[in-house]
This record gives sequence, C-alpha cells and structure tokens, in this order.
Amino acid sequence: MRIKNRVSSFIIKIKNVISKSFKWILKLPKTIFDAKFSHNTGTKLLSLAMAILFWFFVMDQVDPEISRVIESVPVQLTNTQELDQNNLKIMNQTDFLVNVEVTGRRNNVLSLNSENIYLWSDMRSVRNGVNNVFINSTINSESVSIKSVLPNEIVLTVDRVVSLPKPVKIITSDKFQDTLYQESMAVNPVEIKVSGPESLVNSVSYLGGTISVNTLTADHKREVSLVPYSFDGEVVNGVELDINYATIDLVVGKTKQVSVEPVIVGEVAPGYKIVEVKINPETVVISGEVDLINSINSIKVETLQLTGDENASLIVEKDLILPDGIKTVGLDKPIQVEMKIEEIQTKEFTYLVSEIPIVNLNENYTTDLISNSDSVVVRITDIESIIKSLAKEDIHLDLNFSNVIEIGNYRLKVNYSSEKEFNAIIIDPDYVDVNVSDIVANP
Repeated sequence: MRIKNRVSSFIIKIKNVISKSFKWILKLPKTIFDAKFSHNTGTKLLSLAMAILFWFFVMDQVDPEISRVIESVPVQLTNTQELDQNNLKIMNQTDFLVNVEVTGRRNNVLSLNSENIYLWSDMRSVRNGVNNVFINSTINSESVSIKSVLPNEIVLTVDRVVSLPKPVKIITSDKFQDTLYQESMAVNPVEIKVSGPESLVNSVSYLGGTISVNTLTADHKREVSLVPYSFDGEVVNGVELDINYATIDLVVGKTKQVSVEPVIVGEVAPGYKIVEVKINPETVVISGEVDLINSINSIKVETLQLTGDENASLIVEKDLILPDGIKTVGLDKPIQVEMKIEEIQTKEFTYLVSEIPIVNLNENYTTDLISNSDSVVVRITDIESIIKSLAKEDIHLDLNFSNVIEIGNYRLKVNYSSEKEFNAIIIDPDYVDVNVSDIVANP
C-alpha cells in the first residue's frame, strides 16, 4: 500500500515538473527558437533548461524542505547588571529551557542542534514582581530558519534586595550537670544584617546557633555558627549574613547547700544565760560563679546585738550577709534567730556523813563514819530548767579508800557523780575526817 502511494506521488510530481517546464519554455524569447539549427544553439539552451528543471526535481525529492522541533534550548539572560543596579533579584532563577521549531532542507535541519541556536531575554525591562520577558532568537545557519519559539516568553519572579538587622539567639542542645547552670551569657554581636530578596529577609525571625553544655564545668568562650530561621523555626535559604558566627562568653554558675551561722555580740542580763540558739532555716541554697561557690561552706546572718537587759527568750529576724556575686535560691523571707534565755538558779542538798557510801576499803579495816553526825551540803548552780527537775537522787557522793593502806586518821575528799552535767557544783565541806582501824581491834 505504501509503495503504491509513493509511486502515485512520484508520478504526480513528474507531471507537475513537466508542466512547469513547458510553461517556462513557452516563455523563453522567440529568437532562441529562430536561431539557426546548424549551430544547435536552441537545442543546447533547451537541454540546459531541462537539466536545471530536472536538478530541482531531484533536489526536491532527495533533500526536501522539512520542519523540526529542537527541545530544551537554553535561554540566556542578558544585561543582568541592570538587576544589580536596581537592587533586584530573580527568585525563580534556574536554567530556562524552551523548544524551537526550525525549517529548511532536510540535510541541513537534521545536522542542526541546540548549540546552533542562540536565545536571549533582555533584563533591562524587568521590574519588581512577576515579569513576562520576550525571548529573542537567532540561528547560526543560512539555510535553516527559526519558525517559532515555544513558549516565546519566560516568566520571572523578581524581588527587591534589602538588608535588615536580625537578632542573634543562642540555644543549648542539652542540660547542665547537677548543681550547675547558666549564670550569664554575653553574645557579640547581638544583631547581624541579613541581605537578600525582601520576601525572604522579612521571613527571617532570628539567627540561631546551638551549643552543648552537658560537659561544661567552668566558664566557656567560643564562636558559634549561625543559621537564619523563620518564625516557624524553619531554615531560611537564599539569604546572606554579614558574618556567619557570633562570639559567646558563657559564665557557668553553681548551686550549693550551706549552713547558716548566727552572729551574737554582747551579754544577756546578769543572772541569766543563753541556753540555745536556733536558726530557721538552718541551711540555705546559694548560687553564683563556680569558683566563688566552691569557697563558701556557711553564710552568716546580720549581727544580733545584745543590750545586757535580756532576761527572757526572744525571736528576731535577720538578713543573710551574702558575698558579692552570691544569691539565695528559693528563700523569700528573712532568717529567724530564736534565742532561749533562762535564769541561773541554785539548789542545794544535805547529806549526812554517815550516809555517804564507802568504796574500796580494805576488808580488814573499819571506820568510825557510822558514828559521825556531821553533814555535807551540795550546792548546784545551773539554768532554771535543769534546777527545777533536779532531785537529791541525781547526785551520788562517795568516799574512796583506795589509797588507804594502813590504819590511822585520814582526810578524804568527798567525790560526786551524776548522769547530768551542771554549770557549777560546790560541796561543803569537800573533805571528811575519818579514823581507820583493824576490825579485830574493835571487838
């Protein structure tokens, strides 16, 4: 079927060429045909005309005119310096590729590629916003022409270039070790200019950097790289920073629990005594720079000055005396100092000498103490609470004969013992005269 179609087409073209040839011959000047045939001039001219017509016919069949679409031909942007001068930037910058339809002789068209075609769009007419820019074209071939460029425009989204300061924000990626914390952090600079398309620059919320603090035990200084972030916390691409880092000076703080010490100056009223001093709270948590905190084990309160008239317990509030750079943690009220004051009293007990126990007496000896009618008075001085609860049974007296190794007269010290401790104790008299004799010598 295809062969028949080709034959028919060929016959039709032959007829058309012959018809055109005769018409052309008829238009030739008559003098050509009137020439003397002895010289064969007319015949020669006719042969030449027929040869030319036949050549056109062959060329039309062997190398016909065709059209072809060359795809992905790049479009060059010209006069881009105009964009820089007008502070403009193309937002959708990419390789602009279009299709180009060319027409010409088959052999020439088929040998053509995108490198033979030059397309360009002029940036001088571009303004802020969306621009449809015409594509100009030229082709490096005399036998092939450009029929069409599809599309014949490129769409450029252009934004104004601005430069605005944005704040620097440094965040920590982890936590400090126990008792350590961030005392302060100086950031330099606090703002950095961000340049780029206006829409992108306006979308930048801050310039963020991240540091790890888990291994820090002392102050730390370093440079931190910065990245532009949007209000949603996303990285903003397509902008430039004047500088891409900030210097941080991180001061590490420490917390510590220390005891509270009262400071009391002066004396209470005569005949009275400070029995106990209580602090509420007894300990506080302080914070400050690491080295300073490590040097502190206790904190004193403001001085409590006694006047000498105090004869009863009292409670006063005093502030802590904090060194420079130290502060308390969780303490929102003054320190309570409770001072318990009691009167000093005296109580006395009388013991008969004959009632005083004898210890360490040689079993072969005896004494005359059983017949001694003298007495010993014990006076105890202490605070009221102790004196009130004190009983005679709390005081234990004795006479120790451990140094008596022979019979005779002796003066022995009256000893005492008690489970309680006293401020003062007086035994009167503190010695007892005693006679030591053999048991057999006294039937």
